[in-house]
Amino acid sequence: MKKLKSLLPPDGVSTTGLVLVIFSAIIFASTARLEHRSISGVFFINYLLSVVYLLTVFIRTFSLHGWKLSHGKLEHTVLLLILWFISAFALNREMAVFYNSVNWLCIWLFISSVTLLFVALYKPLSGIFKYVVFCLLGAALLLFTYYTIFLLPLYIISFIGIIAIGISLHTFVPLLLTTVTAIIVIRAAKQDAKVIYAVLSGFLLPVMLCAIFLIKWNTANKQINLILNQSTLNGTKLPAWVLVSQRIKKSSLTERMLKAGLVYHAANPDGNLFWSGMPSHSFDQPKEHDPFVVIATLLFKKPNLDEEERIKILKSMYDARHHAQERLWSGDELETVSVISNVKLFPEYRMAYTEKTLSIRNNSVSTWSKQEAIYTFHLSEGSVVSSLSLWINGTEQKSRLTTKAKADSAYHQIVGVESHDPSVIHWQEGNTVSVRIFPVTSTDNRKFKIGISSPLKKTGNRLVYENPYFEGPAADGALETMQLSFSEQPKNLLIPTEFEKSSTDVYRANRDYEPDWEVSFSAPALANAVFAFADTAYQVKQYSEQLETFDPTAIYIDLNNAWSKEELKQILDEVKTKPVYVFQDKLIKLNADNLNEIYQLMADQNFTLFPVQEIANADKALLISKSNETAPNLNDLDGSEFASGLTHYLKHKQSIRFYNIGDKTSPYLKALKELRVLNYTSGTETNLLALLNKHQFVKNQENDSLVVLNGAQLAIQKTKGAPTLNAPDHLLRLFAYNDIMKKVGTSYFSGSYIQPDIINEAQKAYVVSPVSSLIVLETKKDYERFGIDESKNSLKNASMQSSGSVPEPREWLIVIVALVVICWLTYKPKIGEQNNLIC
Repeated sequence: MKKLKSLLPPDGVSTTGLVLVIFSAIIFASTARLEHRSISGVFFINYLLSVVYLLTVFIRTFSLHGWKLSHGKLEHTVLLLILWFISAFALNREMAVFYNSVNWLCIWLFISSVTLLFVALYKPLSGIFKYVVFCLLGAALLLFTYYTIFLLPLYIISFIGIIAIGISLHTFVPLLLTTVTAIIVIRAAKQDAKVIYAVLSGFLLPVMLCAIFLIKWNTANKQINLILNQSTLNGTKLPAWVLVSQRIKKSSLTERMLKAGLVYHAANPDGNLFWSGMPSHSFDQPKEHDPFVVIATLLFKKPNLDEEERIKILKSMYDARHHAQERLWSGDELETVSVISNVKLFPEYRMAYTEKTLSIRNNSVSTWSKQEAIYTFHLSEGSVVSSLSLWINGTEQKSRLTTKAKADSAYHQIVGVESHDPSVIHWQEGNTVSVRIFPVTSTDNRKFKIGISSPLKKTGNRLVYENPYFEGPAADGALETMQLSFSEQPKNLLIPTEFEKSSTDVYRANRDYEPDWEVSFSAPALANAVFAFADTAYQVKQYSEQLETFDPTAIYIDLNNAWSKEELKQILDEVKTKPVYVFQDKLIKLNADNLNEIYQLMADQNFTLFPVQEIANADKALLISKSNETAPNLNDLDGSEFASGLTHYLKHKQSIRFYNIGDKTSPYLKALKELRVLNYTSGTETNLLALLNKHQFVKNQENDSLVVLNGAQLAIQKTKGAPTLNAPDHLLRLFAYNDIMKKVGTSYFSGSYIQPDIINEAQKAYVVSPVSSLIVLETKKDYERFGIDESKNSLKNASMQSSGSVPEPREWLIVIVALVVICWLTYKPKIGEQNNLIC
């Protein structure tokens, strides 16, 4: 107790102030998640503490010194200003002057405040510790000076507004902190001149770090502009922003430069300095305040990229596609509060059906607040969305399937103009889908459910289920309830430790939401049962690679920074007698003489978009790639000369034999693979060299009645007839989706793939695809006025019970007729007896 008392300031006013500072700081930190609440909320607690201490200090000083308030104790002033500083940041949550501080700035603010308090309250400092403290105080002085300059444009308005219960006094707090800190430094320097050196070192260190940041910023800026100029000179077929994405160094500084004005507060030298560069609303990511970015945008011009181009680069380089989606209403106050994952696994079919039910909360206290929730779900390769539900007035309403254009038109009209209930889900490249829900109000949580049919990944002798994860309203504190069930008992089951067996073949768990988890078990023999629908049967078969004789006449290498020089040299040595090409603005023949030069030229590229349309004699060529997961999607290139060339090539599509070294594939190559432009095979470089040495390659076994799911080592065969054995309807859904992707490939860019036969196939299987979307509208009249009819001869929304053969309409008619005949034969004798009795 004595030790604790020794840490407290000697007088009661200082002790009270210190307690209030600690209490205010705890309130501020513990309510960090309550941003965007009304000003009458948490802020007023911090503000009230500041006002109470202001009155306490005023009464104390006035009682001792009268109106000579400057004679008051400096430590009281410091405590008062720190309280007001905390209150200012609490107010900033409600009336944003600057956006949320980046992490390193939060740490600097905390250290600066604690250091100032320490110097003011505990004056007898000595030794090396004294100079360390004053070094930190020098850094604090710089920080307070920065905020003072940043708020300069508000001083006149704030001075006028002081009469408004004093809230605008917060504007002057950094100026007062700067003044008080300077006074402390001057007083300390009079007693010990060496203190000034410690303060200067602390002041100049952040200045030096900022200078280094600015030099790198300017270098990156010039590099971007140089790449843009070179693209104009070279006349490349790719958009200029693609070349920037390829060649600019991927770093946090580059990301900040591209996000300046989108996410990070940016200065505007041509306008009102700090107040014309607030972040744009076209990029849905929490806005942040980084002083280095503010200063850089004040001193240097922006790169010669417009906002749309910068967003496309961010999508390609920094996996920012979710944040760049079109938004009709704000969603910044939404939170995912509950996730229910219900998973049914079919080991004997190597398939799974997952239902994700999510609840969304609007944290605004305004009862009129309406917000739009947007989610991006990431699916495993080959998966397809097969159901959607939205709860309207407490009742689950299932979706209807329609064309993507109709669904989009209906959603935009209802949300953008009429502002009432819809939900829609669209297909996206890269094994993702987007889900939109509107409105999410502050009075009621909103709930929706998405169903996903997916193949299980086969690794060795085990099957692996990978959980579909999502991006969207934060789910950090969401409770997740999970259930696993199996069509047959799996062997050697490995599941997350939270799961407990609740009944036969059913496991349940409750925990905080975690996106990454998986289930694995031994792979059983494939079932012989089929699923039958509309005179067609679907059956799973083991897929095994079959080799065919293949001796390429030319080899093309997709060269980028994922390659090592040794890997490139090994392939070149193996195929000495064949021409090897790389692409750098044009096809370049690779040989031992120019290998080093070409490698140095291309190895710095983050990715490449190999133009398959440049490959001559595609049926006799081999394309080899090794890539990371950075690259644009195909639709990002729409409208470019590159896309036009690819469109022309796809019309006369010849599948190109393609070998991917490793297990990573760029989004560009993933799309070409899914569209069946590539006869895709992956493995190690050793396996590739063995195939080349034996003059063999993996045969493409797909045709109109067979689709291959490589990851599952599974094929789905379509045949005529309706056998009696029952299998899950996900066989048809997965077959249809992959078959649609094959058909879409030839006309992906032109949009001419929207053909009746493809739409009918999507309609029958009830799957989300490039041509089809699922939508939920509020009323039957809404469906009618947008021409969205209920599907008749289709599987409808998938469910946990969807398995076994489903009779088509004429089969139902046969069943009904048969029942009528049986009833007639059964009851005819009794009717005859009754008639005889009456006679």
